Amino acid sequence: MIQKITLQSIRCFQKAEFKFSPGVNLTIGPNGSGKTTVLEAVLLFVFGRLQSVSKDFLAVRSGEEVGRVEIQIDTEGEKIEASAAILPGEKVFKVFSNKTPTSKMIGFVKGVAFNPETIDLVSGPPAVRRRELDLAIAEKEPVFVKTLLQFKNILKQRNNLLRRIILGKAKKGEIDFWDSELARHSLEIFSKRKEFLAKINRSLGSSYAGLTGRKTNLALEYLGSADYGKFMECLAGSFDSDLRDGSTQVGPHRDDFLFREGKFMMREHSSRGEQRMAAVAFKLEVREFLRGDEEPILVFDDVFSELDEGRREAVSRVIGKGQVFISATDERVVPENLKKKAKVLRLE
Repeated sequence: MIQKITLQSIRCFQKAEFKFSPGVNLTIGPNGSGKTTVLEAVLLFVFGRLQSVSKDFLAVRSGEEVGRVEIQIDTEGEKIEASAAILPGEKVFKVFSNKTPTSKMIGFVKGVAFNPETIDLVSGPPAVRRRELDLAIAEKEPVFVKTLLQFKNILKQRNNLLRRIILGKAKKGEIDFWDSELARHSLEIFSKRKEFLAKINRSLGSSYAGLTGRKTNLALEYLGSADYGKFMECLAGSFDSDLRDGSTQVGPHRDDFLFREGKFMMREHSSRGEQRMAAVAFKLEVREFLRGDEEPILVFDDVFSELDEGRREAVSRVIGKGQVFISATDERVVPENLKKKAKVLRLE
């Protein structure tokens, strides 16, 4: 469990320390009070980066040269301390006093995050769903981060070469090497994603039924941009369009997945409330996927205000054991059964 977080020169906090209980932790405060910042600091040690900014340094207080987040964790009686120093252009993680690569900090704390963006997972853009897939797998299998980074670099090199071919500064045959590398890494990512979705689908329907009170055959369907069994052929077939656009049209960076009930796609045939419950069910199944010796933490950043009263109560009933972090502008949106057992932090 997370015992304590310390913030220094992060957004509205010059220096602040927050201690948490092993159960429900509720942060209440108006917009701009820093409640999301507290939760985001926790998630820094889940995802390896701050989620609300494109560059971590944007969260550092204006005029400061460095921001710092420190965390103290108790794992089966063993206290672990980690920190992140956020500077222009880099972020330095340390576990105790040992410098640790950012890639190894993904999943340092196992956790699942709910925020207004991910609660709209069903109807949101494909990039959001791809990120959810990859982060969940990376939390469970840190080596997957290396695969993703290698794929990203290969894709960048191939796209740069496409533009050079367009300008007549390179020959078409030069792309063969990058095609081969792209195919190898694409197949690995595709396989991991399919394996993950197969595990989620085993009980996604029952999780959704538990939230909504109705029987369902809800399942996730992977939409590949290519036939990965014949990926080199697909690359060859898309080469002309790649040249026109100066970018690679097929691969894991173009894939998506859909929430489907039978023959109906939820984003087209379900209400907004039903879509949000499907997103919650997905996240709860991600928690099951991540579960090991330690219960993954749950983080609800101003999500209950996005749900009606009945759905708030439904979510609160299935949270279960473990450490939970909740933020809210108005505490009246937080279900009573959670408030009664919560450690409450009020921010002005």
